[in-house]
Amino acid sequence: MRSALITIGATREFIDPVRYISNESSGLQGMAIIEELIKNKIKTICIYGHITAAKVISPYVKYIEATTAKSMLTAAKKYSSVDLAIFNAAVSDYRVKKTSSVKIKKKNTLNLSLIKNTDILLSISSMKKRPKIVVGFAYETNNYKKYAKKKLIEKNCDYIVLNFPINNKKIFSSNKNNGFLLDRHFNWIDIGHLTKRNFAKKIIQHVVKNAHGY
Repeated sequence: MRSALITIGATREFIDPVRYISNESSGLQGMAIIEELIKNKIKTICIYGHITAAKVISPYVKYIEATTAKSMLTAAKKYSSVDLAIFNAAVSDYRVKKTSSVKIKKKNTLNLSLIKNTDILLSISSMKKRPKIVVGFAYETNNYKKYAKKKLIEKNCDYIVLNFPINNKKIFSSNKNNGFLLDRHFNWIDIGHLTKRNFAKKIIQHVVKNAHGY
């Protein structure tokens, strides 16, 4: 395995020049994964949205900023000829139908018309010349395994990393993560409740070790 693509952080879909719709993501888990890819000497393209995590600097990684879901999809398609593609970004499912070119003044109510964004993970995993291995992420708050399995099938993934809160504590912006790795044969690998660095290490070790089977 020589090359990888990873999306990290949160996309922003602007309502006007200062307001936007977004998801919560620090980029901490994504950066931890990049560190592991570098350790394995895998050349990596990182397409990132809004992040608060510090970038890992290495000749093995190239960063491309993509603020919106649309721009992230465009970049992902451009760099999709890789051995491994990991979709860790928290991508907005919807965008505003018409973005205002000027700041909207405060009102008692504000109604927004939203349209669905193109699914980046599904778009890349369904390409004729798709990456050899595609890994998606699923953050669930209930029926964890049911929804993760459904996503694996519907998004045509080789792996799904399932994350879910433990003891009602969020994992966003935390230095720890929790969850499982599900492969396309529906085997569950318990990653556990670990620091995001160790969580990333377990994921990449398993994917690299078993790459010959994909």
